Amino acid sequence: MKTRTLLLLAVGCGLVILVAGSIKLFLVADETAPKHLAIGSSGTVGDMVVTVVGVQRTADQVLVDVALTGASDDDGATAFVYGTGSKQFAPGPPPSDAGSACGATVADSVTRCVLAFDTTTPQGVLRYDRAGETLRWDITSGG
Repeated sequence: MKTRTLLLLAVGCGLVILVAGSIKLFLVADETAPKHLAIGSSGTVGDMVVTVVGVQRTADQVLVDVALTGASDDDGATAFVYGTGSKQFAPGPPPSDAGSACGATVADSVTRCVLAFDTTTPQGVLRYDRAGETLRWDITSGG
Protein backbone atom coordinates (compact mmCIF):
# COMPACT_ATOMS: atom_id res chain seq x y z
CA MET A 1 0.00 0.00 0.00
CA LYS A 2 1.18 3.49 -0.74
CA THR A 3 1.87 6.06 1.96
CA ARG A 4 -0.69 8.40 0.42
CA THR A 5 -3.44 5.77 0.78
CA LEU A 6 -2.55 5.12 4.41
CA LEU A 7 -2.60 8.83 5.19
CA LEU A 8 -6.03 9.24 3.58
CA LEU A 9 -7.36 6.25 5.55
CA ALA A 10 -5.99 7.72 8.80
CA VAL A 11 -7.61 11.10 8.08
CA GLY A 12 -10.89 9.35 7.21
CA CYS A 13 -10.84 7.34 10.46
CA GLY A 14 -10.09 10.51 12.41
CA LEU A 15 -13.09 12.25 10.85
CA VAL A 16 -15.36 9.30 11.69
CA ILE A 17 -14.17 9.40 15.33
CA LEU A 18 -14.68 13.16 15.46
CA VAL A 19 -18.25 12.89 14.13
CA ALA A 20 -19.13 10.04 16.51
CA GLY A 21 -17.72 11.97 19.48
CA SER A 22 -19.67 15.08 18.50
CA ILE A 23 -22.92 13.09 18.30
CA LYS A 24 -22.30 11.52 21.71
CA LEU A 25 -21.52 14.91 23.24
CA PHE A 26 -24.76 16.32 21.80
CA LEU A 27 -26.78 13.41 23.25
CA VAL A 28 -25.23 13.75 26.70
CA ALA A 29 -25.67 17.53 26.77
CA ASP A 30 -29.33 17.14 25.81
CA GLU A 31 -30.17 15.25 29.02
CA THR A 32 -31.64 17.62 31.58
CA ALA A 33 -31.54 16.97 35.30
CA PRO A 34 -34.90 16.67 37.00
CA LYS A 35 -36.09 19.88 38.56
CA HIS A 36 -36.34 20.18 42.33
CA LEU A 37 -39.84 20.67 43.70
CA ALA A 38 -40.84 22.54 46.86
CA ILE A 39 -42.66 21.05 49.83
CA GLY A 40 -46.38 20.96 48.99
CA SER A 41 -45.69 20.48 45.28
CA SER A 42 -46.78 17.49 43.22
CA GLY A 43 -45.01 15.74 40.40
CA THR A 44 -45.83 12.93 38.01
CA VAL A 45 -43.38 10.12 37.42
CA GLY A 46 -44.47 7.23 35.25
CA ASP A 47 -48.10 6.62 36.18
CA MET A 48 -47.80 7.90 39.77
CA VAL A 49 -48.62 11.37 41.07
CA VAL A 50 -46.58 12.13 44.19
CA THR A 51 -47.08 15.03 46.60
CA VAL A 52 -44.84 15.87 49.54
CA VAL A 53 -47.40 17.30 51.95
CA GLY A 54 -45.09 18.30 54.78
CA VAL A 55 -41.88 17.70 56.72
CA GLN A 56 -41.43 17.36 60.46
CA ARG A 57 -38.21 16.90 62.41
CA THR A 58 -37.68 15.04 65.67
CA ALA A 59 -34.50 14.73 67.70
CA ASP A 60 -33.20 11.89 65.53
CA GLN A 61 -35.43 11.66 62.42
CA VAL A 62 -36.79 13.57 59.46
CA LEU A 63 -40.46 12.66 58.93
CA VAL A 64 -41.94 13.28 55.47
CA ASP A 65 -45.71 13.19 54.91
CA VAL A 66 -46.48 12.06 51.33
CA ALA A 67 -49.57 11.38 49.22
CA LEU A 68 -49.48 9.03 46.22
CA THR A 69 -52.13 8.25 43.62
CA GLY A 70 -52.47 6.89 40.10
CA ALA A 71 -51.16 3.32 40.21
CA SER A 72 -51.74 0.07 42.04
CA ASP A 73 -48.37 -1.20 43.20
CA ASP A 74 -47.35 -3.40 46.13
CA ASP A 75 -44.13 -1.39 46.50
CA GLY A 76 -45.32 1.94 45.09
CA ALA A 77 -44.36 4.01 48.11
CA THR A 78 -41.03 2.38 48.89
CA ALA A 79 -38.84 4.00 46.22
CA PHE A 80 -37.96 7.10 48.26
CA VAL A 81 -34.40 8.07 49.23
CA TYR A 82 -33.29 11.03 51.37
CA GLY A 83 -29.86 12.39 50.50
CA THR A 84 -27.79 14.74 52.65
CA GLY A 85 -24.71 15.39 50.57
CA SER A 86 -22.52 12.30 50.70
CA LYS A 87 -25.02 10.10 52.60
CA GLN A 88 -28.28 8.56 51.47
CA PHE A 89 -30.97 7.18 53.75
CA ALA A 90 -33.72 4.67 53.02
CA PRO A 91 -37.01 5.16 54.87
CA GLY A 92 -37.71 3.21 58.02
CA PRO A 93 -40.88 2.79 60.04
CA PRO A 94 -42.26 6.05 61.45
CA PRO A 95 -43.06 6.52 65.14
CA SER A 96 -46.51 5.20 66.04
CA ASP A 97 -47.90 8.68 66.64
CA ALA A 98 -46.60 10.12 63.31
CA GLY A 99 -48.86 8.24 60.87
CA SER A 100 -48.92 5.06 58.85
CA ALA A 101 -45.83 3.62 57.17
CA CYS A 102 -45.58 3.70 53.39
CA GLY A 103 -46.07 0.54 51.33
CA ALA A 104 -48.64 -0.45 48.72
CA THR A 105 -50.59 2.08 46.65
CA VAL A 106 -54.02 1.83 45.01
CA ALA A 107 -54.76 3.38 41.61
CA ASP A 108 -58.11 5.02 42.27
CA SER A 109 -57.47 6.38 45.77
CA VAL A 110 -54.92 8.56 47.50
CA THR A 111 -52.39 6.72 49.66
CA ARG A 112 -51.23 8.96 52.49
CA CYS A 113 -48.26 7.83 54.57
CA VAL A 114 -45.18 8.98 56.49
CA LEU A 115 -41.56 8.28 55.59
CA ALA A 116 -39.06 8.26 58.48
CA PHE A 117 -35.38 8.86 57.78
CA ASP A 118 -32.87 8.29 60.60
CA THR A 119 -30.83 11.48 60.31
CA THR A 120 -30.49 14.74 62.18
CA THR A 121 -29.32 16.64 59.08
CA PRO A 122 -31.99 19.28 58.47
CA GLN A 123 -31.27 19.88 54.79
CA GLY A 124 -31.32 17.36 52.00
CA VAL A 125 -33.05 16.15 48.87
CA LEU A 126 -35.91 13.66 48.84
CA ARG A 127 -35.86 11.54 45.68
CA TYR A 128 -38.55 9.26 44.23
CA ASP A 129 -37.62 6.95 41.34
CA ARG A 130 -40.20 5.15 39.19
CA ALA A 131 -40.36 3.95 35.58
CA GLY A 132 -36.89 5.31 34.81
CA GLU A 133 -37.86 8.83 35.89
CA THR A 134 -37.02 10.82 39.02
CA LEU A 135 -38.76 13.44 41.13
CA ARG A 136 -36.82 15.52 43.69
CA TRP A 137 -37.89 17.77 46.52
CA ASP A 138 -35.64 20.19 48.39
CA ILE A 139 -35.92 19.66 52.13
CA THR A 140 -34.64 22.78 53.85
CA SER A 141 -34.18 23.72 57.47
CA GLY A 142 -37.42 25.72 57.33
CA GLY A 143 -39.38 22.54 56.49
